[in-house]
Amino acid sequence: MVFTAPVWNLENIISEFRDIAGIPDESMLSNQQCADLINYYYQLVLPKELKIFWGYTNFQFFTQANVDQYLTPEGFQTVNPSAYADGFPIEWYLDPDTFYQDYPQQENKQEVATASGGNSFSFNISAYPVLPRSVYVTDGTQVVQDVPSDPFNGTGTFTQVSPLSSVGAVSGSINYSTGTVAGLSFLVAPTTNASIIATSQTYMPNRPQGILFFRQNLLADSTQATLDAVPMFVLRPVPDQVYLIKMQGIQTPAPLVNLTDVPFRPDLGPLIALGAALQRFKRFNQMDQYNDAMVEYTRFKDVCMQDTYEEMLYERSIPKF
Repeated sequence: MVFTAPVWNLENIISEFRDIAGIPDESMLSNQQCADLINYYYQLVLPKELKIFWGYTNFQFFTQANVDQYLTPEGFQTVNPSAYADGFPIEWYLDPDTFYQDYPQQENKQEVATASGGNSFSFNISAYPVLPRSVYVTDGTQVVQDVPSDPFNGTGTFTQVSPLSSVGAVSGSINYSTGTVAGLSFLVAPTTNASIIATSQTYMPNRPQGILFFRQNLLADSTQATLDAVPMFVLRPVPDQVYLIKMQGIQTPAPLVNLTDVPFRPDLGPLIALGAALQRFKRFNQMDQYNDAMVEYTRFKDVCMQDTYEEMLYERSIPKF
């Protein structure tokens, strides 16, 4: 009899999962339903429970001159607190309080006009360049805020954000490099003699030396598009040109779709099958089976971590901050 080494592709992982969960054929659970449970564990649970050395890879993005906020990586579970700009180390921040203590948000206020019955205001902000998303203009009751162009081209428009009973896009444009605001209006014409006050923040662009990892915008809804469109990286100083920002991260594995697809490391097959079975047991409140499988699951977690332990054994331990 010739021994054939097991290949842990999706087909064999499903077979292992069926054996563990006691679901021998598709009359009880289809292969697609098995694959759904397998991919749930493989993509969303395993990268958080198992910090395997092989799971790490580089995440990088390029800055744009005069742009301080950037999207977080798609397809990554976590990023590590070691980042570089063109090879120069950047200090990592998770706390906005600490970040903005080191890089203060010093807003400039100036009276730019006095309302005289009209509803169109053009003026120049005295301190420029102007930081995108830092501008708001008020007549004492209404507030309009700048909206940078997307993709960013150095200009922006305005939207009224207050009072909540009267919000929406308004006319007007801003050139962030020169501080020029043209044709700005409110949804309701300001009362005569009302002072029009503009608030903004200026900056001195340079090579980034600090990076804040923090959600910058509210989540408007629960769609994936909204989640992907929320900037979370903030750089200081604001970049003056293109820089390569690089850091490490744990990537979300691609789903196993075809029966011949394999996990990113071949020895993960039994662990994935066990993890999916635990999810199945939990769903049907089969806690005796859950507890029995957990023993073997813990063993295979240790087995799969041995390479990572070996890698770390010969590297001097240093803090990542």
